Amino acid sequence: MTTYLDNAASTKTDGRVLDAMLPYLKENYGNPSSTHKQGKLLKVLIEDARDLLADFLGTKSKEIFFTSGGTESNNFAIKGFAFASGDKYHSITSTIEHPAVLETFNYLSKFGYDVDIVKPDLNGCISPSDIEGKIKGNTKLVSIMHSNNELGSVNDIKSISEICKSKGIFLHSDTVQSVGKITVKPKELGMDFLTLSAHKIYGPKGIGILYIDENVKIDKYIHGGSQERNMRGGTENTACIAGLKCAIEILQDSMEEDIKHYASLKNILIAELENSFKNKYVLNGYQNSSLQNIVNVSFLPDKLYVSPGMLPILLDLKDVSVSGGSACSSGSLKPSNVLLELGIKESVASSSIRISFGRFNTKEDIYTLIKALKEIFKAD
Repeated sequence: MTTYLDNAASTKTDGRVLDAMLPYLKENYGNPSSTHKQGKLLKVLIEDARDLLADFLGTKSKEIFFTSGGTESNNFAIKGFAFASGDKYHSITSTIEHPAVLETFNYLSKFGYDVDIVKPDLNGCISPSDIEGKIKGNTKLVSIMHSNNELGSVNDIKSISEICKSKGIFLHSDTVQSVGKITVKPKELGMDFLTLSAHKIYGPKGIGILYIDENVKIDKYIHGGSQERNMRGGTENTACIAGLKCAIEILQDSMEEDIKHYASLKNILIAELENSFKNKYVLNGYQNSSLQNIVNVSFLPDKLYVSPGMLPILLDLKDVSVSGGSACSSGSLKPSNVLLELGIKESVASSSIRISFGRFNTKEDIYTLIKALKEIFKAD
């Protein structure tokens, strides 16, 4: 049986979520745009889910738009804002953003949009002063993730937003890793755009949202229909919307306990690492300001050696699932770009793993991981 410790990549769908989805796959299979009873029933589901998400995030219902997930939401926000602007403005982002953000800005740069990319500090956080130092007269958009998907480091988005607001700049934040692990209220934090993905919070893959502040002008991203208040064409994914709705309902009741559970597992893991590999490993990221469900650890190759990039593969052979970085860059033996941006040597970054806990993990999973690491490193 596999010990799954890669919840930052994707979580197990909660059984209650699956139960909530099944009626919309078996009986209630109509089109939400239809005017008959089947269609109206689905339309009610969609709007109820939108209201619930708005309540959870502290926004207005009309500011919530359903998408296919975090990648589409990031593209929607960044490209949609650019399409609506009408001029080739300047943007600021960071080198440790998710590829869905970095590649979108790279795409826009081909059409004359100016983009500056700031580096993180040694703990994996983006300094508000570094953002302020890059602002130009034509800067219109800043995109900084709320927490990093490989390190768990949480950025000071509130301070960044205050700088942006003082200069009339809009702020987009990818909160895919944060939601469910820390309280996120976009209006309190000063975000103009927020992205969320269901499969990071025990919901189904293929559904997410984009929050768009009602005062922001943005163009539609997917054309072809009047769905989502004429902002995203295409028949709504009602079964997955039902799943996301249920996942949020569960979070409303369990988030505090979930976070305590993650923190407990994190403390056990760090204690076990210290007991088993003292002075032979380092933790990456700012531990005092990080998500409780992510631990990124590098094993020092001069003391514990495996071939570069092979540690996640060797653990997989022992039925322990972790990652060497972002799931979106898996399949490569190259070291994590995020770790390299922190100034970590390539040899050390190549012997690093990201361990991420979920609601269904136990302390026995930690002991299984440590046992597997000891066998790989042939440590006593």
